[in-house]
Amino acid sequence: MSSFFIKFIPSIILIISFNNCNVYGTNSSPKANKVPILHILANDLSSFEVGLKIGEQSKALFENIESRYDRYLNAVLSQIAFDDILRDYLPLLRQSTELRYLRELEGVASSWSLTHKNKLGDGFLSWDEYWLLNLLPDIAIPANGVGFGVLSQVSHEDSVIIGRNLNFKSTPDLRSLQVITVYEYENRAVVNIGFAGIISVLSGYNESGLFVAQLNASSTLSYQNSYHIKNKQKSTIQPLGFILRKALETSFSTQEAINFISKENVSISRNTLVADKAEIRVLEQPAYGKAVIRNWNSRTHPNKQWDRKSQIAVVDCHVLKVLPNNCSRAKDGYQWTLLRSLARFSTSKKASVQDIAKIMLDQSHKYYEMLSDNTTQSMIYLPEKGYLYLYTAPIEEATDDIVNQPSYQVYYQDVIPEKLRKSKNKKYYIWFVSGLLILLLFAFWWVHQSISTTKKSG
Repeated sequence: MSSFFIKFIPSIILIISFNNCNVYGTNSSPKANKVPILHILANDLSSFEVGLKIGEQSKALFENIESRYDRYLNAVLSQIAFDDILRDYLPLLRQSTELRYLRELEGVASSWSLTHKNKLGDGFLSWDEYWLLNLLPDIAIPANGVGFGVLSQVSHEDSVIIGRNLNFKSTPDLRSLQVITVYEYENRAVVNIGFAGIISVLSGYNESGLFVAQLNASSTLSYQNSYHIKNKQKSTIQPLGFILRKALETSFSTQEAINFISKENVSISRNTLVADKAEIRVLEQPAYGKAVIRNWNSRTHPNKQWDRKSQIAVVDCHVLKVLPNNCSRAKDGYQWTLLRSLARFSTSKKASVQDIAKIMLDQSHKYYEMLSDNTTQSMIYLPEKGYLYLYTAPIEEATDDIVNQPSYQVYYQDVIPEKLRKSKNKKYYIWFVSGLLILLLFAFWWVHQSISTTKKSG
């Protein structure tokens, strides 16, 4: 019997390694310029208690967090615009926000010193101002940027590589509050790459390797129209940051996430970049309209041709032929053309992490750079391996030296613990265990047959 096991059940050795080689734009120093990571052990907590933990950890890191956020809002919004938002936006979006997120927001607010006075720039943060911070991309400040990714067929990693730049109007106060928040459950983890105490998602991923990111696809005029939500009261509008949060909490794959996200109405035209270990897709969704999936080989407008096999890009407009062509800004057309010119990977010339980094950090095209003065975050994510490469803009206004030498910091097990990463390789784990059980059953049957044959012959 022992010889049977030696013959038919090979030893399985799992080797996990990470080589801190000279990756373009990557700083492997363990602590240099890394943003704080908030770990929230949320499994046995109520939504309010989860918010309380987030608020307490954020407050411990940034003692004057309320005044920093107040100064930021005062720098990017006028009091008149803020008052319009309170009247026309917040009531409707509050009504449509899921109850557990409301409770989580209340938990954060309870751990901070908030006021009832809605006065920007007074040094204090009100409850309404905190609400607005979680809804800015839906109301006042677009989440601009670019995205690019390659599938495993043209990837040097033999797996998906996804890049995303977030261009979000910021100030030193906001940039000083960048954190990664990790919600840890018994068998799940959700990672929010954002800002301290902000629970809605601009970019994030989960333990299964599912990645989501929101990008603007609206004109500037859409944000200046203070009635674009008010005039559509018959439609139920969901804040996209909470839609993406729930997608990460409930989905394991690109298709599952897209099925969920596409059911929800949004008030501003959006692109949502969605990727997992095998797929990358862009969900193009006009305001109050039906979302349409774009693959790398989908038909696009004649002036937005792509024809780059197993590669996909996204800019701040819709390029699908079945949707109206809203790429009216020069930067969107130029960046699309630039991405197409850089996306020259193939099965014989595969893309490495370094190659994707060169694209995302490109600054060689003035006014239309991939990494611009407005870039708050740049990230590269490997769903199969779980590595996150993250660049965050310097807190103070960048000097020429800093701008010309951006670098990524590497995050791995300091974000999602190994126990959660392993537990969600369920598909492969289940197949392995099932196969092993079948082999064991066969072994017992073979031994039983051998013993029976021996007895009969004896």
